Amino acid sequence: MNEPENNENNVQEPISSLPGEKQPSKPTSSIIKKAGWATGILLLVFIGYSTGKVYLSPDNNIKQIYLVPKDAAFIIQTSEPVKDWKRFSNSDTWKTLKQAETFNEVAQQVEQMDSILHNNKTLLSLVGKRDMLISLHRTRPRDWDALMIIDLQKASKMDLLKDQVENILKLSGNKVTNRKYKDFMILEMYDADASETLYTAFVDNHVVASYTSQLVEAAINERESPHIGMHPAFMEAENQVDGKGLCRLYINYEQVSPFMAIYLQEKNEYMDMFCNSMDFAGLYFNTDKEKMEVKGHTYKKESADPYIAALLNSGKHKMKAHEILSARTAFYTHIGFENPARFIKELEEILQAQDEKTYNSYASSRKKLESFFGISLEENFLSWMSGEIAISQSEPLLGREPDLILAIKAKNIREARKQMDFIEKKIKGRTPVSVKSVTYKEHDVKYVEMKGFFRLFFGGLFDKFEKPYYTYIDDYVVFSNKSSSILSLIEDYDQKYTLKNEPGFKKTYSHYPSQSTLFLYSDIRKFYPMMLSMVNSSTRADLGNNDDVLFSFPYWSMQVVGDNESASLHYVMDYKPFKAVVEVPDEEEEDFDKADKALKEDATTEKQLMSELKRFHVEKFEGNVLRDFYPEGAIKSESEVRDGQRHGRHREYYENGKLKLRGKYSRDKKVGTWNITLKKANSIKKRSLNNPV
Repeated sequence: MNEPENNENNVQEPISSLPGEKQPSKPTSSIIKKAGWATGILLLVFIGYSTGKVYLSPDNNIKQIYLVPKDAAFIIQTSEPVKDWKRFSNSDTWKTLKQAETFNEVAQQVEQMDSILHNNKTLLSLVGKRDMLISLHRTRPRDWDALMIIDLQKASKMDLLKDQVENILKLSGNKVTNRKYKDFMILEMYDADASETLYTAFVDNHVVASYTSQLVEAAINERESPHIGMHPAFMEAENQVDGKGLCRLYINYEQVSPFMAIYLQEKNEYMDMFCNSMDFAGLYFNTDKEKMEVKGHTYKKESADPYIAALLNSGKHKMKAHEILSARTAFYTHIGFENPARFIKELEEILQAQDEKTYNSYASSRKKLESFFGISLEENFLSWMSGEIAISQSEPLLGREPDLILAIKAKNIREARKQMDFIEKKIKGRTPVSVKSVTYKEHDVKYVEMKGFFRLFFGGLFDKFEKPYYTYIDDYVVFSNKSSSILSLIEDYDQKYTLKNEPGFKKTYSHYPSQSTLFLYSDIRKFYPMMLSMVNSSTRADLGNNDDVLFSFPYWSMQVVGDNESASLHYVMDYKPFKAVVEVPDEEEEDFDKADKALKEDATTEKQLMSELKRFHVEKFEGNVLRDFYPEGAIKSESEVRDGQRHGRHREYYENGKLKLRGKYSRDKKVGTWNITLKKANSIKKRSLNNPV
């Protein structure tokens, strides 16, 4: 079999299924179901081995990694599978994970195999300390499969073992055939009950197995010319984590984006940018009663994206923005470097070295922008920045788009105000755009059009802030994508409802050093609605069926600290069992009523507070027009308002945009004649207040 053709990005296309192979219905559950049976079949191989004599001629061993096909996205490796599995299976985190249907299936299968091993001392001694490696591959547009490789050492050289395996498997009730591929015999074991075929081959000192025949063939092909195992970045990653943790995890970034396409609704440009900038990561995994975590290093490509490369070359910065960001934050990103001027210098040098045309375009855009506004981006903007940039995303309190906040820490907030005032003055003088300015809770909130300003220095990450509202909070200049976002932030900061005081974030923050190049934090329960919009329908259904398990890992975080050619990487999933709301016993009804009353009082206070915020937002930023939207984004209604009440024209619309209802309000009361357009008849009927709509 020839190696699969590569596309222009050197990413292999998904492997097509053979006519006899079953098309799995679900990417996750199908492979989980297969795992237990595959383990059982491979154990039979070891039983066959234990019946013969071993130690024969000198070995011709090769490393496991030399058999891993180059389209592997993730590689899991353990040297003591039995011992490591026992430690993991006894952990609280695994006990929670296996409550999910797909994980429960593999738990039952593996626990059965574990019992077989411990009841057979000979078998336990053979399997217990064998190197085992599992690589994950995208095999179809919406499916993946695994390749299992076990180092048999001298056992693989036993002719008796190889001759007897087919007979052993036939006795187990499977239909067994074999075929030759490049001087290697591939056994094909068909399970009629599961309608699946397991493909197995002995390759030098290893047994290789998969439910996708092309993966076994690709492993044989790889033996002749190893790619991953001979890559310098992989070898360095392997050396960094060898022998550490419960198991080792290696990431082949070139294949991550195609692999994740199995689950995502559409491409994620930021994930793609990072993955296209990295070669390999070597990590080691551990778990305890409070978290699961991986640590290690990731290695940069020579052709890394200029923004990623410049960031990793520019040091780190202390994280402080959580002291002002709202506790409503669902997703928080920290970007840190020692000096903004150094970052820009690194960026320009890398751009010039990688692509002269791109650099010239960048330089031309910068010159035009500075000339048009009559400013110096370095003197009037970069000069006051300290080196910490934070972006937060929250569910919206007002409107339909997520609340986005961009916070830039100033070395001196007075100097930052002075320079921002200067930029604002120049923009006023050069463009017809009016710069709005209002005051809310003693914070001046301004609006200014800065098209191309942030993108020039920080790429597409800041596209949402082309026309920002901004204000000053503590030592930060804070920008937002919409007025309500910044008003909500001011309100939360005023009430000390900040990320700093959120227990989940405080716990997460304690896992890491305070200085980062890149730091990501997600509150999964808050981020969940936004997460669902990112994944495809199949993944969405799986998440919905297992949301209690997902919520038991409520905080996900990652820290990257750059060091030129490489970066340390630390990823943590905090663990706290999720408890669904249970019905209150009758004897506790009275106490519950008291608590419920207190909650209602709090809710009333919050409602009044939100009414004040919404009124301010509508009056100051929406031209006294209150708008409501359908979940998909189409406008649902719009009302003129005065002094916080509907007063004037009112319109309602169907989801297709056609007018549904129109009339007038006077001090929140309907007046005059109201017209309604019937959706089906497409006719207009009028109703007076005496015959209300």
